[in-house]
Amino acid sequence: MVWTPQQFGAFLDAAEGDRLYAIFHLMGTRGLRRGEAVGQDWHEIDLDAGLITPAKEIVVDGWDTYESEPKTDGSASTIALDSLNIAALREHRAHQLKEREKWGDAWQDTGKVFTQENGAWLHPETASETFRQILARTGLPPITLRDLRHVSATLTHGGGGDLHTIKETLRHSTITLTSDTYTSLLPEVDLAAAEAAARLVPRVRLDKTAE
Repeated sequence: MVWTPQQFGAFLDAAEGDRLYAIFHLMGTRGLRRGEAVGQDWHEIDLDAGLITPAKEIVVDGWDTYESEPKTDGSASTIALDSLNIAALREHRAHQLKEREKWGDAWQDTGKVFTQENGAWLHPETASETFRQILARTGLPPITLRDLRHVSATLTHGGGGDLHTIKETLRHSTITLTSDTYTSLLPEVDLAAAEAAARLVPRVRLDKTAE
């Protein structure tokens, strides 16, 4: 199951106000893996330039976590941040600074974008559980937090991106991987784009038929 843009928008509406809202927005639009999102460092984000580099990930081993290099060499590539993500991350940072002030000397300065309220690493499963709790209130088709990466692919394609653009956004190692993974998910988007393109051409006969 892959959500439509409308379904993802409905989820974001339900998630707005949650302290992890920005992570869901980021994963669903820019395609970060769960471990990359919770492992993201602030120093690898330039909000003024609109750039993000997922250079670390937090991996789950049983329940224990450890920090690792990205899944593939290409995973550490820098990608663009749109204005909505920038706004969400700025608001998230402001909220995090308030939490830091509240905790004082007990704050754990991990440098991570998404953390527990005391600044400690956010367990990947905590992000998943929060996602499930919000989803349960919406009535939307069930997907997992990891599936937001697929949502990102369809949004990128729907916005005019081809398979190469999806490859660069999701930081796949090869275009073959992108093609094998997503060509089966994108025909509906292609059909909608084709219909929209066809309607741009004015035709006298069709106009008269419509009268």
